[in-house]
Amino acid sequence: MKTFSTRLKFLLFNILTCFLVFSGAAQHRLVLLHPTVSNIESMVWMLENKIIDIPGVELTGVYSAAEAYDYKKSEEYIRNHHLNYYNLRRVNEEIKPGQIFEENSCTPVFRELFEKSDAILFFGGPDIPSSIYGEKQNLLTVVTDPNRHYFETSFFFHLIGGSRNPSFRPFLSDKPGFIIRGFCLGMQTMNVAAGGTLIQDIPSECYHINTLEDAESLPVSSKHRSSQSPFYPLADLFDGVFHPIKLSEDGYLKQIASQSAAVSPLVMSVHHQAVGKMGANLKVIATSEDAKIIEGLQHGTFKNVVGVQFHPESPSLYQKEVKFSPTPGNTFSPNELLTNSNSLNFHKTFWSDFSAKVLKSTRLQSDK
Repeated sequence: MKTFSTRLKFLLFNILTCFLVFSGAAQHRLVLLHPTVSNIESMVWMLENKIIDIPGVELTGVYSAAEAYDYKKSEEYIRNHHLNYYNLRRVNEEIKPGQIFEENSCTPVFRELFEKSDAILFFGGPDIPSSIYGEKQNLLTVVTDPNRHYFETSFFFHLIGGSRNPSFRPFLSDKPGFIIRGFCLGMQTMNVAAGGTLIQDIPSECYHINTLEDAESLPVSSKHRSSQSPFYPLADLFDGVFHPIKLSEDGYLKQIASQSAAVSPLVMSVHHQAVGKMGANLKVIATSEDAKIIEGLQHGTFKNVVGVQFHPESPSLYQKEVKFSPTPGNTFSPNELLTNSNSLNFHKTFWSDFSAKVLKSTRLQSDK
């Protein structure tokens, strides 16, 4: 339960934000894909606590009507918490698999969202259907919401283009400095949109192991999600892991690390798939320590398009009071772990830099 001071802080934040929005002072808008209650909560907390510091920002959560998630829950959450600066955009137009990498019924909507925002964020989620990137589906690939992937992959393709339709002129050609961030699935979507493929299961394809016990025996630097949860199905265990990443000498994440004095920052990972063949015009800016897994991508032409295979958007990283249980009877604090490893400032700088870029952006004008 929130303390009185926290509730008061939250109320004042909403009042100030609503004032800026309705007085016309809100100059910046973010588009957020897959606006579930959890994702809404995360963004609101990050804004309220100034991890993301963009005063008076408007948020638009965008989703396809064909998605599996029940967005009535999101509508109710926004209404009950009086989030007048957060609105939902339901897109009723349908995208079929054969229409992802071309103009389709959603193209005008995608264009409008792009032109009326300063940045777009793609969040995490379940496995992408391998048919989208032209491969057979691995037995360990679990597809639960194909329509979400058709929608989000097509949106990302419209933004940056790709090798599956090289004649298509991407939206960012009109504004090459536009800001896009993708987290976990978001980065995988970025790669697939650009024409790349995915590794469908890291343990079996990269490390040639097929049991939980063998996965658990891997060094922490080679683990990308917890293998403990299936052993204790009745326990509420943390399903992620924290591991170091290796930064490329040239790239956005190296710049962020230089500002925060981090060398090999720890990051939070919860995934079993990863980037396979690289998409067009993308470059690697981070890998796992063993170099088997790509941890960061940046577009070669549109420099503000960045994807990371980890989760800097999770409030748990910044909350001192939050603790997770990796195994029964044991707990740890992500915030303490990141602080002690000199990695917390890396994550905070990621967001302060994002905030600064949004504050400097000007909609509908090209960044030269």
